[in-house]
Amino acid sequence: MLKRFNLTVPSELEEPLLGLADKLGLSAFSNPQICDAVGKGETDFVMTGETIVSFIASTVEQDTAAIEVEIIEWLNDFEQLPACLSSEEYADNQDWMLGFREHFKPICVGNSIIIRPPWAEPLPGENEATTILIDPGMAFGTGTHETTRLCLELLEPLDLVGSYFLDIGAGSGILAFYMMKRAASGGIAIEIEGAAVENMRKNAALNGISDRLHMLCADLASFVPALPAEGLIANITSPVIIEYLPLMSQWVRQGSWGVFSGVNSTNAAAVKKAFVDNGWHLIKEITDGDWHGFYLDRL
Repeated sequence: MLKRFNLTVPSELEEPLLGLADKLGLSAFSNPQICDAVGKGETDFVMTGETIVSFIASTVEQDTAAIEVEIIEWLNDFEQLPACLSSEEYADNQDWMLGFREHFKPICVGNSIIIRPPWAEPLPGENEATTILIDPGMAFGTGTHETTRLCLELLEPLDLVGSYFLDIGAGSGILAFYMMKRAASGGIAIEIEGAAVENMRKNAALNGISDRLHMLCADLASFVPALPAEGLIANITSPVIIEYLPLMSQWVRQGSWGVFSGVNSTNAAAVKKAFVDNGWHLIKEITDGDWHGFYLDRL
């Protein structure tokens, strides 16, 4: 059996809560809460300011009672009410993402990017856009999250034709798929979660790019690319960026670009210092709520 802990918290607590999941050795994903923008189109939405962060644990292999105690202690430390925690149990072969997928609708990002599930009808004018098909499965990334949208907005104006890239913490594959659909020559999308990589491969097939994108399940500490990249995308948490930036900086050529997000306002200054310390020059910084996105070049 699997047990899923759902925590509804203010969006600024998402990153520390994902840190707790990492500490507990749990798979986790987050789902920012949105609502339709009144009087606007079917792809327009506004953020509610809350995010549901879900932890997945095995009732056989892990002590779920002890995990729940740790979660409640975390809630107390951050002055959150116990009522924000709920849990559900699933058989191992049950699709626990089904309810979430039912609420996944097409969205527009930037000026010309559409992200939609494969079961949704194409949108008007989709032929003029870059369309990415995503069935999220057991993976982070439907395009609604601020950090994913920040990365796409930073990538959109770049000339990506013929570039070879690395996508670190690729999740469901949105950013890597966008690169490939913008005529990148190839790349490696790296994820530590095996289930996420399997889902990414299914999404790559949906988008017709399975033969051109290398999707890899790997820990960053043991990853060594065969070739230096011309671009690096990292939509991961601030502590992971800071810890692994010395390694990531060796994986790209001098003069390469980098797009980073997953950084909240609390940690933005520390991440920017890490950029300077590791030979990156900040060109552009954009924000969405409490989240920051960065476009840099490698000196």
